[in-house]
Amino acid sequence: MKRVSTQYLLTCAAIGAAGGILLIPANNVAAAVAAALPLLYAAIVGAWVIASVIALDVIRRPGASLLTSLFAGLVVTPFTPYGARSIITCVLFGALLELPFLATLYRRWHPALFFAATLGIGAVYSVFAYRTFAIDTFPIGAQIAFFAILLASIAAFTAVGLVIGSRLRAAGIATALRRRPAAA
Repeated sequence: MKRVSTQYLLTCAAIGAAGGILLIPANNVAAAVAAALPLLYAAIVGAWVIASVIALDVIRRPGASLLTSLFAGLVVTPFTPYGARSIITCVLFGALLELPFLATLYRRWHPALFFAATLGIGAVYSVFAYRTFAIDTFPIGAQIAFFAILLASIAAFTAVGLVIGSRLRAAGIATALRRRPAAA
């Protein structure tokens, strides 16, 4: 088993802490509006993927999304009405983001994989939200709008995360952490 470097852990922690700081107001707004204004709630769900997208795009190593989301969850937990459930949500999102990259053995980093992963997360999460917020009691137009807004939010936050990640890579951030391609 390969050792995990301190630099890897600290990079994941820094990105996770920044993501957690972003999630503090997102969690509090979500808690306040979820039941009464589920369409507004759907619009902010994408905030939960941004730190993991950035970490995986910048570091490009197995576990970066999972570890970063764990740190984000730990940062947000004391400041949200959801408490430790925030850790579970963050870790679940981070783990699901890893799946397409795991399927490629962490050798492909095309943006389409990020969007496939995060939109998959959105699809899974929308089923949970559909039941939790009784979306089925809304008019059909509102139900469609809920899903469309939730997926658009996740796609938008993924795009922002990829832009931030590409800029960080261009600046040379975490260059030493990235996997080197196998020699031919």
